[in-house]
Formats: sequence, C-alpha cells, structure tokens
Amino acid sequence: MKWTLLAAFSLLLCFGSSCCDDAQKQFSSPTIINNVVQDPQTGRIYLGAVNGIFQLNHNLQEESRADTGPKKDNPQCTPPITAKCTDAKEMDNFNKLLLVNSANGTLIVCGSLFRGICSLVNLNSVNKPVYYSDTKGEKTWVASTEESVTVVGVISYFKDTTTNANLSVFLVGKGYGSSDSSKLISTRLLQEHGEMDVFENMVEASTVQTSSFVHRYLHDFRYTFKDNGYIYFLFSRSPGTSDSRRITFIARLCENDHHYYSYTELQLNCTVNTEQQENTFNKVQAAYLAKPGKVLAQNIVPSNLNDKVLFGVFSADEADGRSALCMYPLSSINARFEEVIESCYTGEVLEDDKPKTVYSPYNSKNEAICRTKRDKNMVKAYICGAEFLPSPLASKPEYALAVKPIYTGNDMLTAVAVAVENEHTVAFLGTSGADVLKVHLDPNHTDFYNRIPEEHTEGAVNKNLLFDTGLDHLYITTGRKISKVPVQVCGQKNDCRSCLVQRDPYCGWCVREGRCTRKKNCHKGEGENVWLWGPDQACKILEPIKIQACIPDQTPSNGTTTPPSGGL
Repeated sequence: MKWTLLAAFSLLLCFGSSCCDDAQKQFSSPTIINNVVQDPQTGRIYLGAVNGIFQLNHNLQEESRADTGPKKDNPQCTPPITAKCTDAKEMDNFNKLLLVNSANGTLIVCGSLFRGICSLVNLNSVNKPVYYSDTKGEKTWVASTEESVTVVGVISYFKDTTTNANLSVFLVGKGYGSSDSSKLISTRLLQEHGEMDVFENMVEASTVQTSSFVHRYLHDFRYTFKDNGYIYFLFSRSPGTSDSRRITFIARLCENDHHYYSYTELQLNCTVNTEQQENTFNKVQAAYLAKPGKVLAQNIVPSNLNDKVLFGVFSADEADGRSALCMYPLSSINARFEEVIESCYTGEVLEDDKPKTVYSPYNSKNEAICRTKRDKNMVKAYICGAEFLPSPLASKPEYALAVKPIYTGNDMLTAVAVAVENEHTVAFLGTSGADVLKVHLDPNHTDFYNRIPEEHTEGAVNKNLLFDTGLDHLYITTGRKISKVPVQVCGQKNDCRSCLVQRDPYCGWCVREGRCTRKKNCHKGEGENVWLWGPDQACKILEPIKIQACIPDQTPSNGTTTPPSGGL
C-alpha cells in the first residue's frame, strides 16, 4: 500500500521520463585544472588548477578558494625571491600535487613556483593556510618547476628508531626537470621533528635517483597506492640505453622500509602477443586499483575473488591513437616481484655472470650484483631487503609481467575508473576527445555499450576520474571544467526491450513497476523474474502496474540512494 501511494504521488510530480534525468552538475575554473582529489570522509572535491585551488561540496558548489599565482619567480633563483633575482618575472603556478591528509585535517598543495615548494592548508577552508615557508632551502623542494614533469604522492608514516616517534609523512614519485632535485622517490615530513623542517626529505637514498642519467630515463609517474604493507609507484621510462621508447614499470617498496632497500621495479607489458615478448601498448596513461565483480574475478588467473586488480590504460608509440585497457591482479604482480628478487638473492646468473632476471637501474658503475649464492629462505627472512642485499633492482624485459588487453580501441584513453554493479565489472574510460566510454568487462565478450559526451571542452579527460562516496555519480574533469554525471541513465529507456538490449549492468527492467531502473531501486528486485537484465531474458510486463515513477531513482543530496520500503 505504501508503495502504491508513493507511485501515485510521483505521478503528480512526473509526466514523461524527463523528470527522472539526473541533472548534470558542473563547476568551471578560470584556468586549466591540473589535479583533482576527494576527501573520502566528507565527499568534498578539491581542485588544483593553474594559479588557484578550489574547495567544492559533493554537488560541485564552491565553498572556498585560494590564489596560488601568478607570482614573481625564476627557476634559476633560490627562494625567497628578492631584488637580487634580477631575471624574476610573473610566472604561472601549475599545481603539481594535491593530497588529502584527513588525519590532521590538511590539504597538501605543491606547485611549480619556487623550486616546487609545498604548503599545507585547512581541509575545511582552503583559504586558511596552515603551513608555508620559502626560506628552508633545497631540502624542502618537493615538486618540479616544469609543467610537463609529473608528480604523484601517497600519505604514509615513518617510525623514528631513535625517539620511537611515529611521524606523519608522504612519499613522492617525481620525474626530472632541469632545475629539480634528481631524487625519483622521496619521503617528506608533514611535521617538525627535532631539527628537521616540514617537507624535509627523511631518507637519503642516493641509489633511487636519476644522478647522471637524467636525460636517459625520463620518468613519467602516473599513479601510486598502498596495499598490505607495500607502496607502489606506476610510471613509464626509457630503458636507460639509446632506445628512447617508453616502457611501463611498477615499483614496489615496503612501507616500513625507510632506507629503500626493498625498492624493485617490474616491467609491465600490455600486449596482443604475450608469447613473443612484444609490448604493443607500452606507455601507461592512467590506472585504478579495485576489486572486480564476481563474474570477472572468477575468470582471472589465479582465481581469487578477494584479489585486487590494477586496471591500467596504455597507449602505443605509433601516432595512430590506439590504446588499450589491461588488468594485472595484484597477487600476480607480487608473485613476479618475489620471483625476480629470489633469483637475485640466490645468485642466479647467466654464463657471462650477469644476473638472470634483474639489472641495477640508475647505476653508472658496472658493478656485479646477484653473484652471491644465498639460501632461498633469504627472501622471506628479509622481505624488505637489507643493507647487505642488492638494491635497487629492475626486472629484465624477458621477465616482464605480460597480459593481453581486455579492451582495445582507436580512442586515445587518458583515464580509468572501475565500479561493480550486481557482480558485473564496469570500466569508465576517459578519452583525449573529452568523452567517457562505458565498457562492460565481460570475460567472454567485453562490451563498449555507451558514451558520456562532454560538450564545449578544451582538453582530454583528466586522469583523476573519481566516483562520489555513494558510487552513484562520476566526477569528470576536462580542461577548466569538472562535471558530476550519473553512472547510469536507465530512465531514458521507456520499454523493456530497449532497456535490456543495451546490456548495461546498471539497468534492468523492473517488471512490477514497468520501468528501466537499477536493481537496488526496483521494489523486491531480488525476487525471481522481478528485475530482468540482459538481452537473453524475455520481457515480462504486468499491465496493471505499469507506472512512470521517478522518485525512487533520484539520488538524495547526501549522495546515497534510498530504495522504497514496504510491500505491495
């Protein structure tokens, strides 16, 4: 009875399907948006743009903003910039890194001005500074002065063995600019500690830096994440030889390894032909870590329904726009890491005494590594490496982890986000043409089934493709604009056949209500033949209860979806 009354009431508000459309919400910045992050606790969105940062609520309404440029600077001058820097001029401040630190209520903001100095601002009001200093010298230069150099970061901790203090830090992966520090990986303080300043580098690991090879490696960092005690960095770089082709690597180190002894790089191949050690799509553009739905997970080898998967979009060197989506189970990545590390630790070498599975990157000396034969248990005993063990290491091309693409297309893919609906896995793929493709990752037949177009844009989809906290909407950033769009538009299909034939995992035919909707919004949708999905199911219509009701499909302002209660 309750549902009948609700449906009747909705008829007074809704005539036709147009009222069921979730109006797109947008925010435009006066300048290009470089980075987008979300506070998982509040759902707020933060934009790092050229010369400014913006704080938006979950509906993209502005709450606060702060100017970061332009300001007088010269990359060759040491900050603070004074009259002695005679070549200083007004320069734009490109946002290089934006990180939410919910634990202490701050937002980490790093720009291109003043040698890549960072600041801390209040998460509740970004126009309220928490910490900034441009007088601490080179030890606090974090990011890069160059627009094209990429920077990624992840919040972590550092245990000081001397004082036993747990310090708040963030790890940074950074390419190399002509005026930058040569460190590829650094651990930066988020608090003062003894004589050390905020943003000072905690680890002096000279081995994980570009050194004299700065023009040979050309790192392009794209993604970083933490999982199960490890920190991972995903990037492409040249092999360090005369070959300038970019190759994708994932680097791993233990989160509690404060010397980077465990730092190891593993080559990732996204290739049509895994047997020939080809690397068709060699350069990673963006990535997303997620647990796939049951349907896809059951077909991943090794089959582990709880395994997380790294979804990455890759491009080819050829200028034909071809790109692909590849999947790497995290268990497979870790197993290959352990295989190549164990081979080195146990002294497996070739006839020329060179290591069988690895080489030493960023090392200008041809020092022999992996020659010492050790027990196989050494890997388990020193899972985070040690001073006496070889490091850093990188896998040889023949030991790359190679997988075949699950999706390929002629669009240049620039972003990826993955969601699960009714145990099906859906990939949202951003393109250089500012569209977002919706792809059903069916292990037997991957379907591109819809496109979310973006009009009047001036750039590709930003690699920061985010869901809202309820997973009902997607935040899409292109150029100066960010939009909040629903993950589905089921209500646009007015009959059972058109609803089912699209094979959208979000949309099925709700027989009792006579409408196309999500299963969770279909009253008693779990019942047999109540919610129909897929083109193979026969449409069933209950004529007496064919109601055009849109209220249950709408998403409340708090970002959650509430299904109707009660019974027929």
